[in-house]
Amino acid sequence: MNIVIVGGGTVGGAICAQLAGENHDITVVDSDFSVLNELSSRCDVFGVAGNGADISVLRKAGAEKADLLIAVTSGDEINILCCAAAKKLGTTHTIARVRNPEYTDLMQLMKGEMNLSLTINPERAVANEVYKMLRSPYATKIDYFCRGRVELAEFTVSADSPMCNITLNELRNKLNMRFLVCAVLRDGVAHIPTGYFSLEEGDVVSVTAPDRDITRFFKAVGIYKHPVKDVVIVGGGRTTYYLEDLLRDSKINSTVIEADESLCDELAKEFDCTVLCDDGTSQDVLLEQGIGNADAFIALSDVDEENAIVSMYAKTQNTKKVITMISSMSYIDLFKGVGLDSIVSPKTSTASIILRYVRSMANVRGSEIESLHKIMDEQIEVLEFTVKEEIEDMTGIPIKELKLREGVLIACIVHDNKITIPSGADIISDGDTVIIVTSVGKIKGLKEILK
Repeated sequence: MNIVIVGGGTVGGAICAQLAGENHDITVVDSDFSVLNELSSRCDVFGVAGNGADISVLRKAGAEKADLLIAVTSGDEINILCCAAAKKLGTTHTIARVRNPEYTDLMQLMKGEMNLSLTINPERAVANEVYKMLRSPYATKIDYFCRGRVELAEFTVSADSPMCNITLNELRNKLNMRFLVCAVLRDGVAHIPTGYFSLEEGDVVSVTAPDRDITRFFKAVGIYKHPVKDVVIVGGGRTTYYLEDLLRDSKINSTVIEADESLCDELAKEFDCTVLCDDGTSQDVLLEQGIGNADAFIALSDVDEENAIVSMYAKTQNTKKVITMISSMSYIDLFKGVGLDSIVSPKTSTASIILRYVRSMANVRGSEIESLHKIMDEQIEVLEFTVKEEIEDMTGIPIKELKLREGVLIACIVHDNKITIPSGADIISDGDTVIIVTSVGKIKGLKEILK
């Protein structure tokens, strides 16, 4: 697939890294030669220097024959203009990064007129991630499928956990409930386990269960936490704005600490939250706001180092749930190593959305990708497919008779609105939603899970 990326900054670089590994022909447009040189040395991409809103530059980048153009410069208006121009030149699909909250309703109203296939707001995407963690505080990471009815929750096995030093078959018999451990990260290496896999202290586990059983499971393994009611947020920027919009209709009370008076005024005027105009990195301020008694603490400032420091301080105060936003992808592993396990990133959220869209463009017959998430340090992919028609050698056949590729697990089947953790006797039918966990990567259609 021919893909043009306008904007080679941190988001553009993250997208390049994702898509270059999927054997696409990628051209990056940026006005900074050093950015193009760095990306060309790191990824197999072709660089074009210039303004992405310039028709002659777009032509030089091959927009006339491109399958997809992704505009992720720092300017919303430039991104929209790039996509509109590329579409006129002949680009099949266009994606624009649009961050300004004031443009949200406009984009929904005029997406067709502006020739946009998709708009992405990284800050809104991160706010959605944070909100999901607040709804499920027992998990360090949570992904939802089937419109929120199926969840994949990630957590770490502690030394005193009933999951420790026991095989998954034994654990299933011990708990006597339907659940599935989909993936395990141990010593930096991801595994898709069999029933004979024995869990150990420190393993990062990803588990799913029917919605009626997931709470029972977390209570049974001793890591269930009561719903979040009070949260302290450091940083009052765009991500906090979108998060407060999500919290508007919830029962969660929030206190926002922000030093910028204009941001404080905007939040206080728009939302029913407590806003404190002060330094969120001050220990005295944090203690005065009672972070030790808060159900959750969220660091959402624009400075990664500040987010990490205040989050580590919140950990020392035994705050029940700590969520940290880290923009620089090179910092994520470092901060996870010091105990910050609930990390969100605008770059990874944006790259995942675009990767899902690119996979969907393949239009593999018989199935369609509804969602795609990367877990376990992005070593494992979880894909949600809708079965659009009968698939030869797959539908109507018991799972135990399917010749699955190594590194592939059928985690869940939703049939007639009933969620099933499948056994070998279950079958996939036309109209089902199927969730696949795989270490193989690059799967575009459901039939590709077969040998």
